Amino acid sequence: METTIIEASEDKNIFIKIINGFLKFFKNIFNKDDILTPAQQLAFDIFKICLYDNNNIRYLDAGLSYKKYIVTKQYILDGDISTFIVLETCKITIVNHQYRYSMTFPEKTSTIINRMFNDKVIEDRKIMEEEILSNINQSLEIVLSQFKEKLQAKEFFGEE
Repeated sequence: METTIIEASEDKNIFIKIINGFLKFFKNIFNKDDILTPAQQLAFDIFKICLYDNNNIRYLDAGLSYKKYIVTKQYILDGDISTFIVLETCKITIVNHQYRYSMTFPEKTSTIINRMFNDKVIEDRKIMEEEILSNINQSLEIVLSQFKEKLQAKEFFGEE
C-alpha cells in the first residue's frame, strides 16, 4: 500500500489541527482573567484612582524590599495625614491614620497592577525630564544674556 503525497499532507494537517485544538484548550484554561472578590475589586479600584491622581507621587522600589509606594503630594509638602498605597508582589496595602487594609491578589492581576504602576512611573519620568530640560534651556539663555551684559559693561567701561 502506497501513501500518496496528498494523503500524507492531509494526515499532517489533521495532526496540526489536533495540536492547535489542544493548545487552544489549555490556553483558555490557564489564560482566563482572574475573578476578584468584591474586596479585591474595591482595593484594585482604589489603587487605580490613586495611581492616576496627579496629586499623588509614585515611588519605585525601596531598597531590597521591592515595594512600590503611592503617596499624596500634600503629605510630602505639609506632613498632612494622608492615604498611602504600598505595592508588593501579589499584595496591596492601603494605609492612613485610621485604618490598614492588606489585600492579596492572584498572580495575573498582580502582574497587571505592577505593569500599570511601572507605566505610570515611566510617563511621570518623561514629563519630569521634559520639564527639567525645558528649564535648563531657559536658564542657559538667562546665563548667556548675563554674560553678554557683563562683557558689554566691561567694554563700555574700558576694562579688560
